[in-house]
Amino acid sequence: MPVFKRELAFVADRPLENAGDWWHLVLDTDAPGLYVEHTWVHASSHMDGETAQGAQRFGINDFLTLAEGQAAQPMLMRALKEMFRDAAPASE
Repeated sequence: MPVFKRELAFVADRPLENAGDWWHLVLDTDAPGLYVEHTWVHASSHMDGETAQGAQRFGINDFLTLAEGQAAQPMLMRALKEMFRDAAPASE
């Protein structure tokens, strides 16, 4: 089944290089779950050209707690509000 991703934020490690940190809101339809995925590629500061890369998943609540001050946190809140704006109960 498909996995849907929406980019929340990208912070470049170095201008003009495809290196930095990406945050995505992910919906996995196989193992139903909505989570934030942080992936990174960081170029070495040495001239050897090595890179460090990886990925980490966070539950929504964990991410909102742990990501205070990160660029992706307000974007996640905006995406969640957008997803649920039509589901808000009518005021009485």
